[in-house]
Amino acid sequence: MKIHLMGGDHRQLHLADYISDRGFPVSLSHLGGNAPPCWDADMLILPLPASRDGRTLFAPLAKEPPLPLEEIYRRFSGRYLFGGSLPPGAPPAAADYYQAEEIAEGNAALTAEGALALAIANTSFALLNSPVLVLGAGRIGRHLALRLRALGARVTVAAHRPESLAFCRGLGMEARFYEDIPYQRFRLVFNTVPAEVLGAERLAAFAEDTLLIELASAPGGIDLGAAKRHGLQILNGSGLPGKFSPETAAEIIGEYILKEMERRA
Repeated sequence: MKIHLMGGDHRQLHLADYISDRGFPVSLSHLGGNAPPCWDADMLILPLPASRDGRTLFAPLAKEPPLPLEEIYRRFSGRYLFGGSLPPGAPPAAADYYQAEEIAEGNAALTAEGALALAIANTSFALLNSPVLVLGAGRIGRHLALRLRALGARVTVAAHRPESLAFCRGLGMEARFYEDIPYQRFRLVFNTVPAEVLGAERLAAFAEDTLLIELASAPGGIDLGAAKRHGLQILNGSGLPGKFSPETAAEIIGEYILKEMERRA
């Protein structure tokens, strides 16, 4: 079986090695080299995410012009096609591997680890004994809050659902509804919610040296215009597994895809 990997970041390069090491012939395109797409491959693997704009392939390393997803879908209709967070329009047989629980959990864990690295590199104070706010108690929020607490931070988690608050409290963290958060206490804030939770009024409560780290997918949860008007520092934490742990991220994806290939055979 010929497998072709197209687009993506350094995770795709490590994924190619992972699959090749297990005996499968692998080819690459739109990953910084000059090789053309292998349209006759038996399987195509697109990156995570497959697209940033919903129309063209996510290919930050590519030298080629943007490649429309519509063309990719058309050429690989009826064959194996895997991709992460596939936009609408994919062929019926295409598999969105980001929908797999093990991929989503693994990605959340690596995102949390990368977020800690980002925070440590961009603050002048230690996490130890520092009050830190995590917005959202989903996969990434939970992984992040647990790691922060293990490093000695005084963690507060904000959530909408009472059961999420109860879960976090059961892990030994303070947890409150968004309207009950004393925002002025925090100099380090992580957002994991992909809907606005930090508007102008809440942002006005933060001190100017507060660091906001946006981990949610677009459009995110922070009013960027209001944050800039208040002089707050914002870091974009998208794609952290690809930046801080591409090899491990690739292993998680590769293990799933090879198992899924075996199941479909």
